[in-house]
Amino acid sequence: MTTTDPEDHVHGPDEAIAVRDNPRAERYEAVRGDEIVGIVTYARTRRRLELIHTVTDSAHRGEGVASVLVRTVLAEARAAELPVLVICPFVESWLQRHPEQTGGVVVDD
Repeated sequence: MTTTDPEDHVHGPDEAIAVRDNPRAERYEAVRGDEIVGIVTYARTRRRLELIHTVTDSAHRGEGVASVLVRTVLAEARAAELPVLVICPFVESWLQRHPEQTGGVVVDD
């Protein structure tokens, strides 16, 4: 289980977004309090991590939830030296806005 640094992603007095890996469900979950507010689904192989789909709870859109998820997932993959294949359109567009985060991302399959 992984958490982000709460000082990086605070959206109110006690509203830090934590990110945890839920390997049984094959997804990373963004959690605020006890509520799951966003997810990134994935497929993990020995060779790589494939990011399939990103969803943010409609009540929490525009709060940076998906960005926290993507930034954390990519950081964990880099730390594990696990290449990332991006299938998710949101992650693809996010990476275009944050080219400094493309290290370890597989462009072609």
